[in-house]
Formats: sequence, C-alpha cells, structure tokens
Amino acid sequence: MYSIEQKKEIREEFWLKFKTYSNLLKLKNKKPGKWIMKDTGIKQLNLKFHFDEQIAYAGIEIESRNIDKRIILFDKLEKLKNILTSKTPHPLIWELDKNITQKDSSSLVYAMIKDVNIYDRNCWDKVFKFLYDVMDPIEDVFTEYVDYLKYDQ
Repeated sequence: MYSIEQKKEIREEFWLKFKTYSNLLKLKNKKPGKWIMKDTGIKQLNLKFHFDEQIAYAGIEIESRNIDKRIILFDKLEKLKNILTSKTPHPLIWELDKNITQKDSSSLVYAMIKDVNIYDRNCWDKVFKFLYDVMDPIEDVFTEYVDYLKYDQ
C-alpha cells in the first residue's frame, strides 16, 4: 500500500500527465490548451474531472446551497440535453441532487467509467482518453451556449 505522501505524488503525477495529454490534443485541434473548469463565468457552475480508486468521471457540476438556483441551471442544461448527448461519446448521467458529502449536495451532468484506479498506472491511458473524449464536447457546447446558461446572479 502507499503512504499518504506517495498517494499525493501519484495523483499529482496523473493530473500533470493528463494536462500534457490534453494540451497536445487541444493544440492539434486548434483549441486553447487550458480547460475552462471553474472559469465558466457562472458562479455556481463548474466543469469537473474526477478520478479515484473506483471511478473516473467528467461533466458539469452545479454547486449552490440555493436549490432554486440549482434547479434553474439544471433545467437550462436539460434543454440542451439532445445537443450534449449527441456530441458526447459516452452516456450522460443527469442527477439534480447528488450527495457529494453528508453536508453538501450538487447537481451533476456527467459520464463515468468504473473499475479504474488512479493508483494503477496501467489504466491511466484509458482514463486520459475517456476524460478528454467526454470533456472536449461538453466544453464546446458550454462555450456555444454560455450566454443562454447565464442568469441574474
């Protein structure tokens, strides 16, 4: 088993290598190298990557304690559902109320793969491809429809 410090180093190594992998693909496709992630211009909406000992996912997260704001944004995303699902090569999961921790919940639209482990370097290439293949079209749709998704904050 790994120590806490070794786990941290492995996670950092994964994300650094993913950044290099995705930057090369973005450059090849003539897109900006940096992912939007939290720079969406919408306070409660983030694009998100996640990878742990069991799953990896990429998608859109709405974080707001105000359920009304979450519902408004989630409804707007649902109106884009056909566009998002047609452009994303993996099935999207739509969850209005996903419990992240016992205290917090958020809304998520994401694609996920199971049976992967961030500490198993043998699955990294598969996860690199998955994360990129999901987030690239999500980011494209988000960029195209950002003005529609914005609301009075």
